[in-house]
Amino acid sequence: MNSESRTYNSARNLTMSIINKVVHILLTFIGRQIFLRVLAIDYLGINGLFANVLSMLSLADLGLAVAMSYSFYKPLAEKDEDKLAALIGFYKKIYNYIAAFVGVAGLILTPFLKYIINLDNEIKYIEVYYLISLANVVTSYLFVYKATIITADQHNSIIKKYSMWTTVAGMALQIVVLLTLKSYLVYCLVTMLGILTNNLLISGKADKMYPFIKKKAQLSAADREDIFVNIRSIFVHKLASVIYTSTDNILISIIVGTAVVGKYENYCLATVNLASIASIIFGTLSPSIGNLIAKEAPEKRMRVFNVMQMVSFWTGGFFVFCLFFLLDNFVTLWLGAGFSFDMLTKAAIFINFYLAITLNPVISFREATGIYKKTKYVMVSGAVLNIVLSVIMGKYIGLAGILLATCISKLLTYIWYEPRVLFRDYLGGSIARYFLNHFINIILLAACIALTYYFIPQSLSWNPGWLGWILKGFVCAIGINIVYILRYFRTPEFREIKVKAKSLLKRGR
Repeated sequence: MNSESRTYNSARNLTMSIINKVVHILLTFIGRQIFLRVLAIDYLGINGLFANVLSMLSLADLGLAVAMSYSFYKPLAEKDEDKLAALIGFYKKIYNYIAAFVGVAGLILTPFLKYIINLDNEIKYIEVYYLISLANVVTSYLFVYKATIITADQHNSIIKKYSMWTTVAGMALQIVVLLTLKSYLVYCLVTMLGILTNNLLISGKADKMYPFIKKKAQLSAADREDIFVNIRSIFVHKLASVIYTSTDNILISIIVGTAVVGKYENYCLATVNLASIASIIFGTLSPSIGNLIAKEAPEKRMRVFNVMQMVSFWTGGFFVFCLFFLLDNFVTLWLGAGFSFDMLTKAAIFINFYLAITLNPVISFREATGIYKKTKYVMVSGAVLNIVLSVIMGKYIGLAGILLATCISKLLTYIWYEPRVLFRDYLGGSIARYFLNHFINIILLAACIALTYYFIPQSLSWNPGWLGWILKGFVCAIGINIVYILRYFRTPEFREIKVKAKSLLKRGR
């Protein structure tokens, strides 16, 4: 089991995760461009729609994945092989039941697809495409417990390495299929093959790294009860999270049209991938934070949280500023005219994007501390409010209304409540300072965008080629990073990052 330092593990996992994500993003953009040239946008719409529908079915795991990671942290730290073997056996049995349930529920849902798909042109064999997507979800449940122990042991870089190579091979094969066969069915089958291969590779690696997990061991009744208590609370959080992230495309399809889902998926590909890069930075830290919570005092936890929060403000501000001035040009160069949105829709996308990034530190500590039991009801209220507002605002404002409803429901509920619980019970710092930092950084970002928008208007009207777009991106990146360097370089959080970076570079040499 892992005996390296938390800093080293986090740096190694982060490096591999970012490399994997960059490779994935580049291949995805190339693949998406070819996809739209070969197939109609309606196919992309049903692709995004099925992903959201199946995310709703994923509620069947009741938040077990998060509870599983949480339960692994302590026995991994104590190198308790018997406890880990018992946990693995317990989770394997549960996930087999979950896979069966999701498969059956997905089959039952098939006749009702026609009520949520809203297309101008009929697509043949749409049920077959849905069943392939369902099979991908079901098979993944059969392997998830082995991937989780590797991640919980701060070896996420191994998962990302396998993911990168299977993604490269899979997307290359998908592109060949699109260019030669022009078949969406074969495209879906290639996707299934890639997912299955990745799962089998990870399963085999887990067996080699932790041979003791094959031992037969029983989990005590007290341990099982503790896990189920956590699962019940995590389920509520997961339910709310799925409603937030997976109902937008369904509502857009019903209220606005399935083709708009495809257009929205194109436009959001940049924001989704950038948000995932940001979440990588914090997600790779979750196992280390679990170790931190188990071993360190609140003062140390608070220092780590403040560093993570600074990184989230900087990352979120950098991405939003660059996207505001670059995304329209990118979409036009990538796919051609007619794929961009109006300013209100873009503003709604950017607001949700910024909130997703700056909330990452709270989410990372949530998963490491297990505060689900104390915040579950506020998450439910936010999810219900999101659906109500989305239906009302979607009818009157359209796509922008549905996206703004998500933002408003978050701001009115868990965005302010969950940090309050975290600070009170685990960090012990000033919650007022936390909210003040959020306010200052929002004002700073808004001022940077407004000043650039009004005083450098040619940055918006200029429609460059790819070389010009890269130059424009370079100028935007330099400008906004200078602002954040001036904002943070005297802070203790910035100094701590410099110390950690020097230590890692020294170790690397």
